[in-house]
Amino acid sequence: MSSVYHQLDTWLETINDPTILVFTTTITEELVTFLSDEYNFEVTLRLVDDLPLQLKIQAVKDRFQRIKSLIGELFQRLILNFHLGNSTDPWRRVQFQYNKYGKPLLPDAKFQFNSSSSNSIISIVVEHSTTNSPVGVDLSHSKQRISPSSFLEDFEPIFAPSELEYLRAYDNDSQRYFVFNHLWTLKEAYTKLLGSGLNIELSDFFFKFGDTSFNVENYYKRIQLKEENGISEYNVEWYTKVQVDNEGLIAKKDRFVHSLERNSESYCHSAILDRGDADLLPVIITIINQNRSSKLRSFEVSFLDILKQIQ
Repeated sequence: MSSVYHQLDTWLETINDPTILVFTTTITEELVTFLSDEYNFEVTLRLVDDLPLQLKIQAVKDRFQRIKSLIGELFQRLILNFHLGNSTDPWRRVQFQYNKYGKPLLPDAKFQFNSSSSNSIISIVVEHSTTNSPVGVDLSHSKQRISPSSFLEDFEPIFAPSELEYLRAYDNDSQRYFVFNHLWTLKEAYTKLLGSGLNIELSDFFFKFGDTSFNVENYYKRIQLKEENGISEYNVEWYTKVQVDNEGLIAKKDRFVHSLERNSESYCHSAILDRGDADLLPVIITIINQNRSSKLRSFEVSFLDILKQIQ
């Protein structure tokens, strides 16, 4: 594991605040095949070194979800221990505190973090800044149980009038559904920044879009920059022409907005991680933070490569 941390140290030695580091890992078919082997799974599970958690992971009946639970736990430890300076033990359990709504916190850390997952992609974002203000991230799903034809009627209460008008302006059902999924990630990422969970009226804040539309054709541009030791850095095209309007929350003196120490301004960044196909929807990532000048850098971690190194 020292090779992965050495690689990150090398690539991040010139990091300047404020910077958002976007880490992703994908549960690939090859990784599932590798961990479907009983011996490989058992050796990997031992890295967790927490019997109750091991038993909890083993109890997950669906094989894919069981593997995803294991990799999700290890991915979180790998990334957060690196930023906490625990370079000698990347699999050490991270000791969180939680707010009353379940948001995990690291009060003494000099960075902020948040995580999300799609069907097969897991993401952790880490923001370094002098203000140490919160950050939120959300990923859309490549497979949705939400009806692509009746979602407007089903979810109308969570949208502000201007958002409903924006959605209804799309004649094409698939385009409207894509915009719905984008809006959903924006709503989710903002509640995660606030640390509110669903204990907030989602229609009390809304999003305003610029002239340039967010779509797969223009914003799926994943370009790999370099790859070594199980980790690669890549560029994506970030869409930032969207603003959050939280005046409704401010007018209500909402406790979550009031708790933001620096200010109530927020900045939105969205991109496409996977373009999808005939059967799968595009996977959208949305990050919302409070530092206008934050730079974003993106990294993909290959757990198949990492696990093969330590087997």
